[in-house]
Amino acid sequence: MIAITQGLKEFFVAKGIPSDKILVAPDGVDLDMFACSHVRMFEAREKLGLPQDKKIVLYTGHLYEWKGVYTLLKAAEKLPDFLFVFVGGTKEDIEEFKVKCSNVRNVRIVGHRPYQEIPYWLKSADVLVLPNSGKEEISRHWTSPMKMFEYMAAGRPIVASNLPSIREILNEENAILVEPDNPEALAWGVKEALQNSQLSDKISTRAFEEVKKYTWQERAKKICQKKF
Repeated sequence: MIAITQGLKEFFVAKGIPSDKILVAPDGVDLDMFACSHVRMFEAREKLGLPQDKKIVLYTGHLYEWKGVYTLLKAAEKLPDFLFVFVGGTKEDIEEFKVKCSNVRNVRIVGHRPYQEIPYWLKSADVLVLPNSGKEEISRHWTSPMKMFEYMAAGRPIVASNLPSIREILNEENAILVEPDNPEALAWGVKEALQNSQLSDKISTRAFEEVKKYTWQERAKKICQKKF
């Protein structure tokens, strides 16, 4: 069995599956696609029609509640000088989310975009946010978000929820970790990333170096070399 997190492995072991029959292999990233070092921030913003004079805080992915998007929305209200961009979501979820943020002026909802366009959205941002909720088991222990690895490859500072599933990859050396489901803590993390350039440079550089272990090619090698 291949599990994407240690927490998921422990779940199956508790159900009676032998530990040595389970390999933990987190999700990964196409590094060539998402690093795209030739793309500069102003070029990405020009391509996507984003303002050049704003600090941009960006989230990609579904708009499910367990993804923490409503906590991020509340954090956006506390930071009116920054533009919060949400990329992704189903049609139904987008409509519901629009209702929730109708009075928040500094939010832009982009909706679903072609996958090959996502690296440009990541490159356009000053900060990338992974605000997963701690209220559900899938978020606390079972998820290995692909966007986490894409964020790391993009070379932008990451602010993420301090959860066991996230800590399997991220830590204080490669991200700013904050208390989940806490808009004030999330707002603080975003502000810290935007105002502390030395810290942001340090964690984004470290994240980029570490994500090289999590390409899809490296994942395939790890699985193929496993002797069950």
